[in-house]
Amino acid sequence: MPEYEQSGTIMAEPDALFEYLADLQHLPDFLPVITEAHQPAPDRAEVMADIHGTEQHAHGWLRVDGVDRRMEWGTPGGGYHGWLQVEDDDASEDRSVVTIHVTQDHDSDADDDLIEALDNIRQLAHDGAI
Repeated sequence: MPEYEQSGTIMAEPDALFEYLADLQHLPDFLPVITEAHQPAPDRAEVMADIHGTEQHAHGWLRVDGVDRRMEWGTPGGGYHGWLQVEDDDASEDRSVVTIHVTQDHDSDADDDLIEALDNIRQLAHDGAI
């Protein structure tokens, strides 16, 4: 199964950044393919995604660990899963390192989407949304 991972430094305090990113209502703000996201239960997620012009609905499991600043998700059957983690940047307490990792059952341009997601997070932090 192909795996995709990107990391980047974000100018935002780690706890505040994770709190923002782990709130599913914010997923469309930074993930380029997500158009809607809901959390109907603490361990469930539902999203609408625009995949190359095709609207797709997906539901799956969700785990959020505020202590480790890590969010994990996946679909039933394991064809798609991933994680996002926010870590301290040793250079400054106002900087964070965000890593996003995705595993899926098919090749895709997910690396481009992850790079765009990190760019979007940087812009949100720069604009003061985080």
